[in-house]
Amino acid sequence: MSMALPARPALIATAVALSAYALSLAVLARMPNASLVDKLVEPLFLLAVLGGAFPALTWLLTRGRSRGHDDRPRWSTPSKRLAGPLVYLAAFAVLVLGWGFTALQAQWPDEPAQSVAQTLLKLATMVVLPALLFLRGSTLRPRFGTARLWWVFAGMAVAFVAFQAVFGRGLTTLRELAPAMTTLLWAIPLCWLRQVVEAGLCEEVLFRRVLQQRIADATRSQVAAVLWASLLFGLAHAPGLYLRGAHAMEGVAETSVPWAVAYSIVMIAPAGIAFGVLWARTRSLWLVVALHGTVDLLPQLAPFIRAWTN
Repeated sequence: MSMALPARPALIATAVALSAYALSLAVLARMPNASLVDKLVEPLFLLAVLGGAFPALTWLLTRGRSRGHDDRPRWSTPSKRLAGPLVYLAAFAVLVLGWGFTALQAQWPDEPAQSVAQTLLKLATMVVLPALLFLRGSTLRPRFGTARLWWVFAGMAVAFVAFQAVFGRGLTTLRELAPAMTTLLWAIPLCWLRQVVEAGLCEEVLFRRVLQQRIADATRSQVAAVLWASLLFGLAHAPGLYLRGAHAMEGVAETSVPWAVAYSIVMIAPAGIAFGVLWARTRSLWLVVALHGTVDLLPQLAPFIRAWTN
């Protein structure tokens, strides 16, 4: 009987996630002036890689025996402890990712001042405040020893960098910029460190360590936790997509709330699956933080060089 308890949350989460994805894909398919690649091919490819291939690779790298541990929550009503992070996430998505970053960009329009201000705001609202509110006195032990986790990091890092090198735009943008080798020698490690902090630490503490872990404790299902947290990870970006004019970068003539919601689910939520499975299988914060910074290195390298050399 105990083995069947997580089945229902997992089935519900899977049904909701698939329905939300299909509906979002239909919304994007109706967007005018968008090619078939933009409407269907690229989103489905992204889902297959981030929602399928990378989780499968994670499972292969982490299969076998892990440390003994108890996954049962330490409190009697874990569902009540989920309410706080959900309310915080809703407020954060609108007040920070939406209005906050919009105001920040207006106040500091030039680089690198804008990037520094954005990083400080994210650290305050995605690391410091969540840690004070939700992580005081909370500890989780990684499922594997340090040596095994380093092997997982190496394998996933190679896969992430290869994916970005082949299918991403980072190398093309870098070739167009044509930086000197001496510039690359300092830019690559510094850009990686920035992404580890700005993207990795900030997003993984809030979305994996706090939100996904609380959902896992409440539902007793890792599948449900990964899917619900991934949907929320995508949806949290919708206010920013709508308010900050991200539609222009994606070739959409006019923004709308349905487009922002659909785009966040189809194009952003799959990344939450990849990192969500990594967290569920390893429960190592440093691992998901470092890998998140690694996957963002190539896309952000050229903008980083421009920001710090102009």
